[in-house]
Amino acid sequence: MATLSFTSARLTEPDPGTLLSQLRALDPSAGVSHDLGGPYSVKKNTPWLQAHINAAQNVINTCPAVTPALIAQNEVDHWPISVKALVLALIDQLNVIRAALPVPLGAITPAQAIAAIRTKAGTL
Repeated sequence: MATLSFTSARLTEPDPGTLLSQLRALDPSAGVSHDLGGPYSVKKNTPWLQAHINAAQNVINTCPAVTPALIAQNEVDHWPISVKALVLALIDQLNVIRAALPVPLGAITPAQAIAAIRTKAGTL
């Protein structure tokens, strides 16, 4: 595994989830670690070519800054199975109520429920 250290003059902390996904778009084996104010250590399984170095530096410099909304969305994306089970059990109960209405409403799918929660988290 090849590791390089990158520095950046950015004034904000990058969103860690976005940073990792953008680096993995460059190389699926990429991983990153970073301490507040310190360098970014990026590792990958393939050799570093100059184009990779330039692209990784650009990602580090331009990645969106972390915000409370992005943190909340990342948390939703990584909920433990127990939280997912709770939310989906509540959705099951809502679907029972929706089906019993005088004019029944269609069921809310698990994907729709999680997407709505993620969207709401992004607005807070």
